[in-house]
Amino acid sequence: MSVRAGLGWSPFERVDPGSRSFWAAVEAIEELGYDSLWFSDTATLGDPAPLPALAAVAARTGRIKLGTGVLVAPARNPVLLAKELATLDVISGGRLFPAMGLGIDEPRESRAIGVERGERPARLAECMGIVRALWPGEPVSHEGRFWSFEDVTLAPRPTRPRLEIWLAGHAPRALRRAGRLADGWLGSFVSPAEIPAITETIQAAAAEAGRRLDDDHFGTTLFAAEHEACLSPEALALLDRREGLARDDHIAVGAPATRRLLARFVDAGASKFVVVPLARDLVPWLRELWLEAVGPAEEEAAAARGGR
Repeated sequence: MSVRAGLGWSPFERVDPGSRSFWAAVEAIEELGYDSLWFSDTATLGDPAPLPALAAVAARTGRIKLGTGVLVAPARNPVLLAKELATLDVISGGRLFPAMGLGIDEPRESRAIGVERGERPARLAECMGIVRALWPGEPVSHEGRFWSFEDVTLAPRPTRPRLEIWLAGHAPRALRRAGRLADGWLGSFVSPAEIPAITETIQAAAAEAGRRLDDDHFGTTLFAAEHEACLSPEALALLDRREGLARDDHIAVGAPATRRLLARFVDAGASKFVVVPLARDLVPWLRELWLEAVGPAEEEAAAARGGR
């Protein structure tokens, strides 16, 4: 089982994606050794739209994987989405790593997206099926509940014959959906203690569907603040929205605390991480995180398992 940690662009970070500071951060992520860079998908927060941002990053990097954490698939036309993902896959040379979900459960965000919450699971499942059917580049016809089309062939053709799609969400229905449909699970707002039961629920649903997820295809998002002052009231209003979840189970303050939190998740069975950095001066914090938390955590996990 390989432990890997990428960086998630903070949804509270309002840096212009065309600015010098944005590209300085991207260059640091590429150079330092982080596994990947992720952009969330929101209508009302300050983060860049994920697909155009990742296309720009793909053109200026050559190593890091490119993730959507997570793409709100129910709000998108799946044929156009498949084309956008394939284009990004080609631009990046096969570094695309999409995770999908229903979108954050927040009233202002839900109203802005404009898709009824109760309709989103069915839209997500149908969208995933269409994207996967189109991905190999053969003609596809589809007659579904939400979308229908005839004889569509995806172009440009992606670099890979099959696209892995991970799903998010921690509610029981979301976990069972991941077991039935996904190639992996990327959580958020969960504690290390919950990981074993989550994994068991997902694998049980997968077994019922006649499949199994790889053991190292389970991960989560966590937040790493440089100082307490970096946790703004706006951030805490969003991060504290799950009742009963202790802050120190998914938010770390300082590099040592981040390293300990990563170790707790690894011990619980998670192996893939999106670390969202919160800092007033981002690039120095990215370097400190890598040197004192993320890099050592990956090395410790590898050593515990007998090396890479």
